[in-house]
Amino acid sequence: MKKLEAIIRSEKMPVVKEKLRQLGIGGMTIYNVSGWSKQRELHLQWRGQPVAYDLLPKIKFEILVPDAQIDQVIQAVVESSRTGEHGDGVIFVSTIEHAINIATLDKGDKSIS
Repeated sequence: MKKLEAIIRSEKMPVVKEKLRQLGIGGMTIYNVSGWSKQRELHLQWRGQPVAYDLLPKIKFEILVPDAQIDQVIQAVVESSRTGEHGDGVIFVSTIEHAINIATLDKGDKSIS
C-alpha cells in the first residue's frame, strides 16, 4: 500500500477530487496549506502599492492507495492539476507498512476500501 501526498493549486482541488472519485478512491484527507518553492514570491498590487506574498496558498491531498492502483492515481492527479506553469505542485509517494480501520479492524488494503 502507498501513501500519496499531493500539493496542488487551490483552484484545481474540485477537479482533482472528482477525478479521484471516478477512480473509486474510498477516502482522502484534504488540507489547506501554504508554502513556497522555486516560485518564491507572488508579486501583486494592492491599492497601487506592490505587495510580495512569500507563502502561497495550496491544497494538500493525502490518499492511501493499493499498490496496483498507484500509477493510475498519480496520472489522474497530474492530468487534472497540471497547467505547465511554476507552482503546479508536487507529488510524494511513500510506502505504508500497516493500516488498520478502527471501526472494522480490517487491515491492509481492506482497511481503505
